Amino acid sequence: MKNSIKIFKKEIKEVIKNRSIWLPILAISIMFSVIFPAGLTMSTDSFLKDPDTTNFIAKVLQNTGNVEAAFLQFIIKQFMIFLLLIPAMLPSLIAPASIVLEKESSTLEPLIATPIKTGELLMGKTLTSMVPSFAISFINFVLITVIVDTLAYIRFGLVPLPTLEWFIVTFILSPILSFIITMASIIISSKSTDIRSAQGIGAVVIFPIYAVIGMQLAGLFLLNIKYLLAGCLVLLVVCPLVLKLAIRVFDRENILTKWKMK
Repeated sequence: MKNSIKIFKKEIKEVIKNRSIWLPILAISIMFSVIFPAGLTMSTDSFLKDPDTTNFIAKVLQNTGNVEAAFLQFIIKQFMIFLLLIPAMLPSLIAPASIVLEKESSTLEPLIATPIKTGELLMGKTLTSMVPSFAISFINFVLITVIVDTLAYIRFGLVPLPTLEWFIVTFILSPILSFIITMASIIISSKSTDIRSAQGIGAVVIFPIYAVIGMQLAGLFLLNIKYLLAGCLVLLVVCPLVLKLAIRVFDRENILTKWKMK
């Protein structure tokens, strides 16, 4: 584990300096953690003036009491999914860069020529992706909570956040998803010489997240604790599988003796 920590400390400094990683993440965080929550919470009255909207919310949430609280609950479920965007996107930006760019700069070969175990090497690179992802996800969690609670209390006397579902997404589901995306990115970038193709996995993973949001907005289903816990259990089973696959695919001998940049 000490070797993994050393790799993490070395690479996190390079990640922090890389603006191409942080600028898009910063823009997404501001949009989904500040602008959208504030705008939707402040616009609740205008949305609820439409009888179709109130009927839809009551039907989906089966709540015919406090309409404002029901609408806020519905909106919060959408932002709960947005919290998964960061742990889905950030590892797909960091992990491929940590492999492919090291190949390009010829700094990967000396590293893997050391006695460090493959598992330790990959764990160090995983921490480089997971720690920033969790930190930013937690900051976004706090920002959305403060903004929504403040505005909702001023306008309606309500404090809708945090909920148990939000804690599950932030502290359980997000790290698990981040780990899987990191391993998948490492698997792809281990066999790739093009950082763009290696980073393409982020776009692939984001589509299902948007699909969940779309299905919720259409009223097809709503995420609840049962669905979230089931998802966590399934993904937990996947974690050791992708780790084993990443260790097997990361062929140190091939990188040391046969790999050449095209």
